[in-house]
Amino acid sequence: MPTVGTISLSRLRPSDVEALIVTKRDAGLSGSTIRTIYTVLRSALDIASRDGLIRSNPAAAVKRPGVERKDAPHLTAEQAQALLEAIRGDRLENLFRVMLATGLRRGEALALHWSDVDLDARQLRVRGTLSRTSQGLQLDEPKTDKSRRTVPLPRSAVEALRTHRTRQLEEQLAAAGAWQERGLVFTTEIGTPLEPRNVLRRFEVLMERAGLPGVTLHTLRHSAASFLLAAGTHTKVVQEHLGHSSYAITADIYSHVGPAQQREAADRLDQALRW
Repeated sequence: MPTVGTISLSRLRPSDVEALIVTKRDAGLSGSTIRTIYTVLRSALDIASRDGLIRSNPAAAVKRPGVERKDAPHLTAEQAQALLEAIRGDRLENLFRVMLATGLRRGEALALHWSDVDLDARQLRVRGTLSRTSQGLQLDEPKTDKSRRTVPLPRSAVEALRTHRTRQLEEQLAAAGAWQERGLVFTTEIGTPLEPRNVLRRFEVLMERAGLPGVTLHTLRHSAASFLLAAGTHTKVVQEHLGHSSYAITADIYSHVGPAQQREAADRLDQALRW
């Protein structure tokens, strides 16, 4: 059977698009990858139809490939409390607390500057992301416009940041001339950016001790979203809170959050975060 790429536009039929989807499934590609292939093909054929190269888009007659839904791994209220006990007293405790309370990505949290944080207004601005590249640690712009956003801070996060600020000032005094002021919220003992991989490793060690193997830093993000939704927050608000590019992404990822999860779960988490 000829591939889609070898068929002339005038001869391309919906059955050819369906055959492409079947071929990719047989090749073992993931549902999300196959859907992306379909979306790109349909968009290209839309342009061809607009420009009069074909009378109609054959992909439009083919149902968009489905994607198997997998519930985002998230913490229960009891697990969240166990996590908070495990990180208590650790140097990175407040970083993990803020991530759990806000749903920030690791790179977003590590790129935070104090100028991005307004504790009186109880909000912060996400304006960058920190990552490890072949050139070293690099502070970049957010990948999408949606990622650049303002995030409200629950009181528990404000308390964590105030505590952290005090500790950071103490470290600055102790480091004296070795301190390198970058204006970052979360730093090493001398003010330089934290290595993302070291942050991940430390978190994994703490989770093993807490009896929560498999819980990752991204679990904190999913958990923040799940607790917000369980508290009755509209999915659109959660989408903007997390910086997802579309409402559909948020709705798909957190389809597990339903009426069975009550506001009590979110309230209990916030009480725990306030220690």
